[in-house]
Amino acid sequence: MNEYNLYLQKINELKNIGLEPIKYGETTLGLPMYVYKLSKRIDYTKKPIKVLVQAGIHAREYITTFLLFSLVEYYNVRIFRELSMLNKERKSKYLNLNYELYFAINTNVDGFRLCTMGLDSIKDNKLKDKLIKINQGNKDFSLYKANINGVDLNVNFDAKWGQGKSNKRTENFENYIGKNPNSEIETQNLIKLTYDIKPDLTISYHSKGEEIYYQFFQDKVNLIRDENLAKVIQKTTKYNLKNVSQVSVGGYKDFCIQNLGIPSFTIEVGNDNYSHPIGLDKLPCIFKQNKYVISNLLKFLANNN
Repeated sequence: MNEYNLYLQKINELKNIGLEPIKYGETTLGLPMYVYKLSKRIDYTKKPIKVLVQAGIHAREYITTFLLFSLVEYYNVRIFRELSMLNKERKSKYLNLNYELYFAINTNVDGFRLCTMGLDSIKDNKLKDKLIKINQGNKDFSLYKANINGVDLNVNFDAKWGQGKSNKRTENFENYIGKNPNSEIETQNLIKLTYDIKPDLTISYHSKGEEIYYQFFQDKVNLIRDENLAKVIQKTTKYNLKNVSQVSVGGYKDFCIQNLGIPSFTIEVGNDNYSHPIGLDKLPCIFKQNKYVISNLLKFLANNN
């Protein structure tokens, strides 16, 4: 089955077990953008720790969307297990923790559909011709990264926008920054969702390389805070910490660090020897590496606040 149709099927499967997605916006072509919310509230007088996890901002990196589906299913079950353990382990700071998890499963649904279904997914002939031009004359879109406008969403955010070494100034299948910061509806919708949720930390899943990015011109105090959390992710996944603050700008992680002052991480999944796009046969391994990331971060926060 085509990966985009599998994506739609997965949404329906989750609905059948009571996990309803929340629509928080639409793409350029009017496709829904969904977020899942999972909540564990022990004491409603206390503020929960909020974690926002985002994936699929690059079209060809849809393996991360399916990773989020797996994480939604896993944490849905885990929360019920934690609640059942409360009476037995009352002194556990983690088990008594209030938290809310948000999973924005695919930020670039138009690009994802184009990448997996090709030009057959586009009905407008003028748009087809435009996309072929954006894709350098290539009718194979399997390596496409941008949104349907030829904008790379992860360099479109207002965070040192346009200052990246690889940034492009014209429409392209990758690295085009857009006409101005936050120009794309997908970027705007994710920003609005973020401000509505007011997360305490964010995680952005990308592929590939098995690396963790956490730096973006923070002050010394916040950099130490964020590095300690990044080390939790490193210990959990066995991925490498990477400093790209001088070359990677305009991304969602960068926006959150700069404008919200919160810890924000990009996690690149998938061995660097894999080719793009990473096949779904690699999902079990990637899920195994990442399934404890959120719970280990929450445990760290519970024990260090």
